[in-house]
Amino acid sequence: MVMKDNNSNFTNGFIHDNRGQGAVELILIIGGIIVIILLVVSMYKSYLVDLGKEIDSNEINTLNSSFGDIASKFE
Repeated sequence: MVMKDNNSNFTNGFIHDNRGQGAVELILIIGGIIVIILLVVSMYKSYLVDLGKEIDSNEINTLNSSFGDIASKFE
């Protein structure tokens, strides 16, 4: 009586199955791109924060000068 090893057949079939390879490669590529984007953003974080403060500062100065011009017309 010969007994078949079902576990061995499953393992061999699983190792030689390539159906999900394309999906896994795509997931790895997308994950790599996300990691690169996060690294670039973290490196330029201080630059972006300073740029935001500069823009806010310029807008506030412009707004203050506009209010000053309006207030001078009512004097």
